[in-house]
Amino acid sequence: MGFAKLFARNGHVGGTARAVAQGWKTIKERNPGMSPIDIAKTYVKRRYTATGDPRLAKEVLRMLRNVNPLNLSWAILMVENKDESINLYDRISEWQHIMIQEIRKYGIDPE
Repeated sequence: MGFAKLFARNGHVGGTARAVAQGWKTIKERNPGMSPIDIAKTYVKRRYTATGDPRLAKEVLRMLRNVNPLNLSWAILMVENKDESINLYDRISEWQHIMIQEIRKYGIDPE
């Protein structure tokens, strides 16, 4: 595994996916009938209430079309790293592959 891939897995890319997977799983377990969009809204609200930046929550939710843990992770990564969005898009398939692997570790279907 190259340095960039290792950094991505252990840094922002993997960390974002793990946080979303853990939050998604917890919310789903506590609210089994909740729809994916409601899970995403709940997670985003909690994440950005904790950081004190509700503006980012609106940006993340605006980016979501097909709501699932992978797309939520990607939207968060893009919003929180706007300065680096070109670099993120350059490696989108590699980063999303890492996200899928990290989300699956929590027993969650990423898509």
